[in-house]
Amino acid sequence: MKKIFFSLMMMAMGSTLVTSCLNDDDNNNGKNSQTLVVTKGIYVVNNGTWNQNNGSLTYFDYSTMQAQQLLNGATGLGDTPNDAYTKGDTVFVAGSTENTIFVLDKNFNIISRVNTVAEMGEAEGYSPRHLTGLNNKIYFTTYGGYVGELDAKTLKVTDRFQVGSVPEGITVGGTTASPVLFVANSDYGNGKASISKITLSSGAVETITNEKIQNPQEIVAIGDSFYYLDWGHYDENWNQIDAGLYFYTNGNVTQVVKNATGLGVGMVYINGSIVGYNLITFSNPYGSTSAPVYSKVNTYTSPTSFTTLTLTGDDGYEIVSPAAIAVDPITGNIVIASRSLDPDTGYASYTLPGYANMYSEGGKYLEGTHFQTGIEPHMIGFTLGTQTFTY
Repeated sequence: MKKIFFSLMMMAMGSTLVTSCLNDDDNNNGKNSQTLVVTKGIYVVNNGTWNQNNGSLTYFDYSTMQAQQLLNGATGLGDTPNDAYTKGDTVFVAGSTENTIFVLDKNFNIISRVNTVAEMGEAEGYSPRHLTGLNNKIYFTTYGGYVGELDAKTLKVTDRFQVGSVPEGITVGGTTASPVLFVANSDYGNGKASISKITLSSGAVETITNEKIQNPQEIVAIGDSFYYLDWGHYDENWNQIDAGLYFYTNGNVTQVVKNATGLGVGMVYINGSIVGYNLITFSNPYGSTSAPVYSKVNTYTSPTSFTTLTLTGDDGYEIVSPAAIAVDPITGNIVIASRSLDPDTGYASYTLPGYANMYSEGGKYLEGTHFQTGIEPHMIGFTLGTQTFTY
């Protein structure tokens, strides 16, 4: 797989990976300098409590190791912001209940709003859910059963594609010469789930079905193969069944991680080149009384097997109900957001602020990285910048 293709793929994961710029200056008083891409901070999109207009965004600054609670309430991200995508210094946030793509600057100020219903139609633009990007376009799914193509400069919807029922996650696949979009159509787990494949050069939409595609939520592509996180279905007692991380290739589906309900995506490097992904999952199915289990899949070395990841060193800050997980694209550190325990019931609360921790690639808690989030943390992203080191 070409290095440029994997760079393109990572741009679809929610954080734009800026190419490092290395400068050696032998005339700089005998010193050399390197300008490297660094992670500046973490942002967390918080759903809030449905119908309470208390969606928000939390930003954790690496330079100060402090968190700020931003864009809270009706004048901010409103009700149920669901996903975000970073392109350069701009962050696009999908506001599901608001039928809005919020456009934020590098300081997380709202600089524009795109009304998806006004741009696409009342049915087609209803409830934007997930986003990805390619070149100068932002692609987003809607509960109307469509993918919208948004020009990142003009903020106008320039195309739309009809996909399956209740689409959620979206990612870029294919090749650099012929990119495609893969879309996870969940159908709310009602039996008509599918994956849509959109060939961007022609606009053709292909539907992929399989008995193991039941309720897909998130998706990660490698060429024409892909991994998807599926939430399965629920029995009569609301126990979650058949959730997991699955791998689709050449018409065949393999369950890679049983009971997985959350997915974070990192990169596998060899000699500085990106050759694959580290997929980090948590398994915490609804109705389970067991502690969350964490797993790692190296798509380059072992595409259909996993190793167990054990979290350590977080005494007093333990993750009790994981709600979101992500991997820092530069350091490989893992960030996990959790719901808090309700002090009255002892169960995870969907109405109290949550919290997040950062761990090393090996699962060790990194001191000083615990911070509070908003209510129901749902998606984690990163802001990147450059820093020059002189030596």
